[in-house]
Amino acid sequence: MQTSPTCTVAAALLAALATPALAQDLLVKAGRVVVAPGTTLENSALLVRDGKIAYVGKDIPAEARARARTVDLGDHTVSAGFVLAATTLDADADLGEGALAFTPDLRVAEAFDAWGKRLEHLAPHGVTSFGLTPSPRNVAGGIGILAKPGKDRGRVAEADAFVGFSLVRAARSQERDPTSLMGARAMLREAFDAARTGAEVGPDLAVLRQVMSGARRAVVYADTFAELNAALALGAQFNFAPVIIGGSEASKVVDKLAERSAGVVLGTMSPTNRIADLELPGKLAAAGVPFCFAGQPAQMRVSAALAVRHGLPREAAHAALTRTPATMLGRQAEVGSLRQGCSADFVVFDGDLLDLSARHVATWVDGVHVHGQSHSHSSKHSKASR
Repeated sequence: MQTSPTCTVAAALLAALATPALAQDLLVKAGRVVVAPGTTLENSALLVRDGKIAYVGKDIPAEARARARTVDLGDHTVSAGFVLAATTLDADADLGEGALAFTPDLRVAEAFDAWGKRLEHLAPHGVTSFGLTPSPRNVAGGIGILAKPGKDRGRVAEADAFVGFSLVRAARSQERDPTSLMGARAMLREAFDAARTGAEVGPDLAVLRQVMSGARRAVVYADTFAELNAALALGAQFNFAPVIIGGSEASKVVDKLAERSAGVVLGTMSPTNRIADLELPGKLAAAGVPFCFAGQPAQMRVSAALAVRHGLPREAAHAALTRTPATMLGRQAEVGSLRQGCSADFVVFDGDLLDLSARHVATWVDGVHVHGQSHSHSSKHSKASR
């Protein structure tokens, strides 16, 4: 049957309506653009396309500049958004299996609440992505995710980001195995042994094989000297470099952490902490041990500033909020910096973000303004082309 011209036009119109229009590029101008720790561009700009950084600074084509919608941030400073490496968002009960201690194939993504109230506390403090970890109550807790807050709801950016393990007291119980640190370590050692020999199969052991092959990152809750040594020994025996969550006694094993290429996710700090705790970030940095901060989002920037006051180089402090946690989670190509191809996740300050007198002005996630002050969106009112 021959198709009439009217039908052809109607079909074309329907197809056009069904196909979403490409979003307009966004040109973000600022007095300072911190592309990555140690790399700052003065009077520069970012071009955002489809939620990602398409061009930076002088690499932005003139034609793209002319066509883009412009946001002029004046003399403010733009930095990559903060990456909260490890959190349960106070939902431990939903992120673990109470009856079983060994659940390495449990998927945190299935328990993620995109409308959870706790997400509302992230963007106001500059957090643009976070690692949602399995509960520390399970010796092998499951597969954690990289997630993001949003304007109306959060989203899962990577559903298979890392595997969580725990050697802390919360993982030991008198009501089920393991009841001791020795038992927790033995449980993990026997499971990794079984996964390595291939004598047994199953999705749980498949996850452990991926950890040993480097296909998945391993994060391990460990605080005390004994727990830290146990975590590092497991990593050495089964060929993985753990990311330690907690590490309250990490100062006692700094050399071992460096030797095993392990990272540490420290708790957030306050001025009331012991001097030894405030000096720990500087000691880790001096030894070449990567570290970042996790805990209360409101304290992340304070923690970095306190660490600088107690000997940490400013570049390392900025990295501890951005690039280092992204690298620990294996997502450094996606978040943690403002380089080409990364997500357009950024924070705006009216000064140096490590200067606590500087005001947090706004937060953007995936190129969308999600918190804080809005700015001029008209290129006619923006400053001269930078």
